[in-house]
Amino acid sequence: MENINLYEELGRDSMAVVYKGRRMGTLNYVALKCCDKAKRPEITNHVRLCQDLDHPNIVRFYEWYETRKHLWLVVELCTGGSLESVIIRDGCLPENVVRKFGWELVKGLKHIHKLGIIFSDLTPAKILLDSSGMVKLGNFCYSRTETDTLEDFFSLCSTYEEMGKRKFDIRHQDIKKRFQGHLLLSGSPTYMAPEILQGSETTALSDLWALGCVLYYMYTGKPPFYSSCYSELKEMIVCLEPSSPTQKASPTTPSQDFQNLLKCLLTKSPDKRINLPELLKHGFWMLKDKN
Repeated sequence: MENINLYEELGRDSMAVVYKGRRMGTLNYVALKCCDKAKRPEITNHVRLCQDLDHPNIVRFYEWYETRKHLWLVVELCTGGSLESVIIRDGCLPENVVRKFGWELVKGLKHIHKLGIIFSDLTPAKILLDSSGMVKLGNFCYSRTETDTLEDFFSLCSTYEEMGKRKFDIRHQDIKKRFQGHLLLSGSPTYMAPEILQGSETTALSDLWALGCVLYYMYTGKPPFYSSCYSELKEMIVCLEPSSPTQKASPTTPSQDFQNLLKCLLTKSPDKRINLPELLKHGFWMLKDKN
């Protein structure tokens, strides 16, 4: 930390306080996430999944530090804030912007899925924008690989602790409860696929359901299903079809390609849901330069 100057606070959530920083002697600005040590399992998971990722639509991880009271992540600075903050300010986005942002998310998901990583918790709050308006996947704390089990992760955490010669004082059972309950406690069930709410593991196809929810949210300013009551929300996601996407302030109807894409992504059965190769070829993207 001695080689980084700390600037103003950029924001905070349940995981971290985020600061702007600059490497001393340079004009290289970064973001620093200050996390409580109680979040060690989540931070460990983020580091082991992100440390080798290099893609324009994924927030770049640089390094991490430990001080007496906190864990610090040094990552790419994204001055545009979160997608959620953009929608809260603007209300909704025009279809051409949804297309641009959506395609960038697809490219990011394609990259991690090719590496066997499941994002698992894709929400507007975890999608960040850089100064040029490019969207990036930003938080892998609750992500997993296709072959991960909770037991594997527990072993990984213990290994990290042993390497650092620190006492691992968070019981495995507590971590298990935290990971299993995170999505429900954080409000993320709004973006969870029906099969996940019914007890299945997250998969690449459940990531695509979440993508459909995010695209719907960008266009309408609200998710396809919402209730403050978890049991009611679960019933809606599992049993009901989303209403047609509309914008309150605009008489314009969404294109047929966009409506079809949402229908394909928000298909209840994962066996019938659009997969990544089909998604890449969908007509909705045809007007967007894919290079």
